Amino acid sequence: MIEVADLLLRSSSRPRVEVGPVSFSLAPGASYALVGTAADGVDLLLEALAGEVAPRRGSVKIAEGPPGPGRALAYVAHVPCLPEVFRVDAYLRLASRLRGEPPALPEDRLAVLGVAPLARRRIGGLSQEEARAVALVEALTSQASVLLLAEPLVDLDPRAVGRVAAALQARVEAGATAVVSTASLEDASALGHDLLYFDRGKLARRTSDKEAWAPPMGPRGARLFIRSEGARFLLAELAGNPTFDQVHGEGADLVVTGKDPVAMAAAVAAATRQANVELDLLRFEQPERDA
Repeated sequence: MIEVADLLLRSSSRPRVEVGPVSFSLAPGASYALVGTAADGVDLLLEALAGEVAPRRGSVKIAEGPPGPGRALAYVAHVPCLPEVFRVDAYLRLASRLRGEPPALPEDRLAVLGVAPLARRRIGGLSQEEARAVALVEALTSQASVLLLAEPLVDLDPRAVGRVAAALQARVEAGATAVVSTASLEDASALGHDLLYFDRGKLARRTSDKEAWAPPMGPRGARLFIRSEGARFLLAELAGNPTFDQVHGEGADLVVTGKDPVAMAAAVAAATRQANVELDLLRFEQPERDA
């Protein structure tokens, strides 16, 4: 059981992000998706559940204790922190020993995501995609009772995407609590039983009926305002992207329009990573509905 009570979080780095106050509980044997962008606070919240960020107020309890690294918790961040000097097979064996789990062949564990050939590779020589796959393998094939995964379907070989969903479902059926953060409604629907939608740090809605609610969208679509010191680099990444109907830029400000707010937010998040820039502001403006 995960219990979040009156939790208030604030990031210490730019762009400033604040979450809460928010309260909710997550039961074992189920999967949950925190839906929103980094600017909505879903990644910051996931870090708090992992014990990586201290609350400004309120509390997080996992199995009635404080969050933090240990046998019961497996956390995979956007950029996994793995020991680069280790070979992949040696790292997986060490992780099992640290968790007190029975030994398992690294190749068998890696095969769950179809990446067994990585076993004898040095972690420092892996691509970002390969490193994320290894981190996900360690979490999904562990015996941890709580899995916290940031955007688990991003930066993966397309062939591994279905394998992640199947492996996650198997862990949930074995009694684990799984929590993923994602800006993609499609990914959230594939991975989460309950969806918790966040809007600028506030829990906007929680539902298990994935067809009952979607981000607000007017008949002419949605308009997204972006502010970044690297706006000119973002403009180059976003221009021509079919997700957007229009892309305009002036100084540090960008305005994009489109028909799918979730896809727009996901595309902007991907573009910021590709352009290696930070966002100062990400805000949707809902066009008025036609009379």
